[in-house]
Amino acid sequence: MVRTQISLFGILLIAMFLETFIVPGLWSTLRVDLLIGMTIGVIIHLSFSQGLVFVMVASLALQPFSGARTGFIPMLYLFGFFAIELLKSVLYLENVQTQLILAVIFNVIFVEAYVVSLDMPLGQTEIWPLLAGSLLTGVLCPLMVMVVGNVKKACYEPS
Repeated sequence: MVRTQISLFGILLIAMFLETFIVPGLWSTLRVDLLIGMTIGVIIHLSFSQGLVFVMVASLALQPFSGARTGFIPMLYLFGFFAIELLKSVLYLENVQTQLILAVIFNVIFVEAYVVSLDMPLGQTEIWPLLAGSLLTGVLCPLMVMVVGNVKKACYEPS
């Protein structure tokens, strides 16, 4: 369990670097959320307790980069974790199209909640980058799920 968590946090650090420096460097208002894909991957491949610990600590690590009120980002990700965990009994999450759609929907929900919490209206110029970021999040979600699955296989293979 510890090896899996350490490996996932290493991948999270790489994802945070991509989200905060590389992607905004390409298009300053574009925001991609790779943690949503990792959350879906954790729900598919790991137990509830391992997933809950990962999402709690990972969302706390993302809090300083968001600029949101303290505790708001962890609350959003925990909401997403519990909602997807509940949807797991209804939807087949291993399907790539389902992962893509869920990632887009939850990214839109998270961004809208963030915008509402800041009480700032979105103009026409801000909507397009947010939609592009949501679509890019959805496209990258199956990749993140695959990475989490590979980490699980590597950590649980007998040494």
